[in-house]
Amino acid sequence: MKVWEKFTSEPKKRKWRLFILKKPANWILKIRIGIIFWINSKNTDSSNSLTTSYWNVEFSKKKKKQLYEYSIQIKKAMICFKKKLVLCTLFCTIYSFSQQIQISKNSFWQQQGYDRILALKDSVYHYYNINDINCKVLAEGNFAGRFSVVSASDSLLVLNPGGIVNYSFKRINSLPEICSIQQVKDTSFEKNFKIFWLTFKDNYAFFKERNISWQQIYNEYIPKIRKLKTEQEFAFVLKEIVLKINDGHIRLEIPKALNSKINKSVQKPVRSLKSKAEVIKDIQQKYIETTKSYNNGVVQWGILKQSKTGYIVITDMNNFADYVPNPETDSKDFSPKYNAIRDTKVPLKLFDDELKGVEKIIKIILDDFKNTQSVIIDLRFNGGGYETVALQLLRHFVTQKKDILSVKAKTHDGFSPSQTYSLVPAQDNYLKKVYVLTSHKTASAAEIFALGTLSYPEIIRIGSSTAGIFSELLWKELPNGWEFSLSNEIYSDNKNITYEGLGIPVKHDMHYPKDPVSFYDTFYSSNNFTDKALEKVFLLEK
Repeated sequence: MKVWEKFTSEPKKRKWRLFILKKPANWILKIRIGIIFWINSKNTDSSNSLTTSYWNVEFSKKKKKQLYEYSIQIKKAMICFKKKLVLCTLFCTIYSFSQQIQISKNSFWQQQGYDRILALKDSVYHYYNINDINCKVLAEGNFAGRFSVVSASDSLLVLNPGGIVNYSFKRINSLPEICSIQQVKDTSFEKNFKIFWLTFKDNYAFFKERNISWQQIYNEYIPKIRKLKTEQEFAFVLKEIVLKINDGHIRLEIPKALNSKINKSVQKPVRSLKSKAEVIKDIQQKYIETTKSYNNGVVQWGILKQSKTGYIVITDMNNFADYVPNPETDSKDFSPKYNAIRDTKVPLKLFDDELKGVEKIIKIILDDFKNTQSVIIDLRFNGGGYETVALQLLRHFVTQKKDILSVKAKTHDGFSPSQTYSLVPAQDNYLKKVYVLTSHKTASAAEIFALGTLSYPEIIRIGSSTAGIFSELLWKELPNGWEFSLSNEIYSDNKNITYEGLGIPVKHDMHYPKDPVSFYDTFYSSNNFTDKALEKVFLLEK
C-alpha cells in the first residue's frame, strides 16, 4: 500500500495523502507531514493539484502510526503558531493605536457641550473654559492621570474623566485666539455679570424645570449692575439670582473676607436642636444591636434589635478609599490624615481607590448580614459625592443587569447624544429584600443610587422624595477670579423620565419637611425619639 487513504480516528474522517520529494531528515519530514495534514484539513477536495506534485512513498504500519503522531504534534504546533500570529497582529494593532493616541497628544480639541477646549502636548494637558468673550485654564497636568482614552481618530476623541459619562471632542486646527491672550483680572461688574449670564445661557439645562426666564433675569438685573459701587453689592446680586433658580448644584465661591462680611449682614438661620451626627447616633442607640463603622462614619452598619434586618447608613458617596488604618478611622485625626494621602493622588487613581474601598467594606458588611432576611440602606443624610461610588454600592443589591439611566449634556443648540448606563450585578450581591430610605437631603450622587432603584421594583423606597439635583457640577470662573458652578447634564431613568427639581419619589411617604432643621426635629417630635421610616419597615416585615 503506497499511501493510506483515511484515518478513522479523525473526527471528520477526511482523506489524507502524504507526499515527499525525496528522503529527508526526520525533522524535515515531520514538518512536511504536518504541513500536508494542515493543508488537507482545510481542503476536502481529494483531486487537489497538490497531490500530483509529490512522489508516493510506501510506509510500514508502525511508521504510518509514528508519522501520524508526528503529524498531530505538528498540527497542534501550527494551531499554536496561528494563535500567536493573531496575538502578534493584535499587539501591532494596539501599538499602532497607541502611536495614534501619542500623535493626537500634540493637538487641540473642542468638547461637545461644556464650553471647554482641550490642548494636548506630549503627556501634558491644558483644559480651558471658554465663551465668546473669555478663555481661562480650568486645569492642567499629566494627561494619563486625568483621562482614560475610550476611542480616538484624527477628528474625534472620546475620553473618560473617571465617571460614568464620556466626553467627546472634535479636533480643531489651533487654540482659539482668545485663549492665547494673557488673561488679566477684570473687576468690571458689568463684564463679570455678562459672562455669568452668558455661561448659564449656553450651558444651564433646567430653566424650564426651574420656571426661570433667563432673558428676563438679564433685563431685570443689568440696570442694577450698572449702579453697583462695591464687590459686596455685586456678590449680593449674584447670590440673589442663584436663590431664584433654587438649584443645589449652583455654587458661588467668593473670597473668604468678602463672604464673611456678607454672612454677618444676613440673618442666621435657626439651628436644629440636634446635628446630623447626633440624629444618626440616636437612631443607632435605639434601634441597632451593635454598630460598626468605617472611615470615620462614612458607612455605619448593624442589625436591628430583635429582628433579622440589617441596617446601613451611608453619609457620603466619597471618602471610601482605604487610606487610614482601621483603628484610626473614627478618631479626630482621621480627616487630616485621609486628606493628606488623598491630595497626593491623581484623579483616576483616586477614583479607583474609592471603588476598591467600596469593595473592601461591602464584603465585610454583607458577611455580617449573611443571616438577615432584609436590609435597610439609609441615604436620608447623604448629600452626594461620586456617582461611581453610588453605583458600585448599588451593584451589590440587585440581581439583574439592566439599563438604569441615560445622560446627555446641554449644548448651545440642543443636547449631546444620550449615553446609556447599564448596571451589572456584583458576584457577591445581597439576594433578599432591600429597603432604601431617602429624604429631601438625599442629593446628587445619592440620588443617582435612588434613580437606579427605579429599574428594580422589588427595591422599596421609604421616606420622602430626593432633592432633585443630579448633574455633575460644571465649574466656571469669572474674570474677577470668582468661581461658580451650574447643572448642565440631564439624567433620565430607563423610561426617559427626568426628575430634576422633583426628586426620586418613594412608595411609602413619611412627609419629611424640606427644611433641614425641621427634618432633624421630626425625630424628636414626640416625648420619645422615633424614626418613622424604621417603624414602617417593622410593619412591612410582619
